[in-house]
Amino acid sequence: MWMKPDCLACLYNQMLRLSKAMHCDDACATKIMEESAARIARLRMDQTPPEAAAILYPEAAAVKGAADPYAELKALSTQRAASLIPGARQAVTAAKEPLDAALRAAVAGNVIDYATQVAFGLEEEIRTIFEVPFSIDHKERFLGKLRWARNLLVIGDNVGEHLFDKLMMETFRQYLPELEIRYMVRGRPIINDVTFKEAKEAGIGDVARIVDSGVDTPGFLLERASDEGRRAYEEADLILAKGMGNYECMESWADERVMFLLKIKCDVVARKLGKKIGDLIAMMPAEAGR
Repeated sequence: MWMKPDCLACLYNQMLRLSKAMHCDDACATKIMEESAARIARLRMDQTPPEAAAILYPEAAAVKGAADPYAELKALSTQRAASLIPGARQAVTAAKEPLDAALRAAVAGNVIDYATQVAFGLEEEIRTIFEVPFSIDHKERFLGKLRWARNLLVIGDNVGEHLFDKLMMETFRQYLPELEIRYMVRGRPIINDVTFKEAKEAGIGDVARIVDSGVDTPGFLLERASDEGRRAYEEADLILAKGMGNYECMESWADERVMFLLKIKCDVVARKLGKKIGDLIAMMPAEAGR
């Protein structure tokens, strides 16, 4: 999905939020905003929003000298999510359709995002997620394929959300014990996206093989992937891509193995999908026109 004019304003606002996350003083924040404005004015529109973000974030972080600007907020997100996992696990276990409920729990975690136009409450999301309808709902088709798949690739998104992904993968392994699962993470810190470090600390290696994609953008791009990341993608029978960044990077591929699982958090993606901000999406591209 190529950049739209709205994305330019969104990226600029992200740089302001980044400066606050890094506890910049006025001089530091001003420098970040001035340099970001100049860079945004030169951005190509024939690239995805995550590719543009991968240009801006490292340059802004360098002004402050921060290797992982969102480290503090990622830790807080993990603590907050961890406090809600027992209740989510209980709801998944008690559900009539536990695999469907596991997908719902995983998408609830997708509200944890520091780069989006709007914010949602995680506690409220967990409270309602097991009842609310999806605006695009291909979960049943995905789960039908999952029951016959030898291996599943889950492409992760944000920190905190990754704990709900772990719950989902635990549930898949419980009901489909022969299923091999790989969990793909970003190649380096970018916004609050999950990296190998956070995935390992969460114990995701106990339920899935953690794959470092090598990708430096907040969305999976095959051309930027490491050899390991490329192999994981190419060898997968079925792929679950979490969040808007992965959708923005991958939607044009029309890969029938992929299901996008996300909550819409910006106007550009809402218009692309013909839905509203706040809608839940579980979409397999081959089903999009049906």
